[in-house]
Amino acid sequence: MARKPALQELQKLVSRCAAAILYQPLKSEIDYNNRSFPLEIPVNNLVLPNNKNNDPFEWAANCIAKFQNINVYILIPGTRFDRYGTRYGQGGGWYDRFLSKVPATWLRIGITDKSQMSAVKLLKQEWDEPVDWIVVSNNNLWEVHKINANQLLRSKEHGKASLN
Repeated sequence: MARKPALQELQKLVSRCAAAILYQPLKSEIDYNNRSFPLEIPVNNLVLPNNKNNDPFEWAANCIAKFQNINVYILIPGTRFDRYGTRYGQGGGWYDRFLSKVPATWLRIGITDKSQMSAVKLLKQEWDEPVDWIVVSNNNLWEVHKINANQLLRSKEHGKASLN
């Protein structure tokens, strides 16, 4: 069976990454350790905490120091996503602050369940950091959505306000 073009393109991009930044899945989040997960997880990785009390700016600085001059992808959970790259999290802005400090060249991949994909465009705040791709679980089958480059560029330019 042939793979869908978006999945093939994302897998090719991920294969060029020497490292990954991962999350500790909460019970409500997709566990990428599932054998059916369609992306390769490199040995060289770092797992972000699922504790809101950790400083996202400190974690961003640690990730930048650890992964200097190499291609990195970031798996990002959320409670809601749309096809424009807008992501809603747990409401504290932790990932938005973290993503605002890491290199824009690092591949941002949202991970969600089909039930959490919005059919309509979500309200995007100025501090919201978009994702480049969304991997959607549908009963251990996977859909991949590439975010339109022009929309993403506008979103990234619009979303650079400080959350301090």
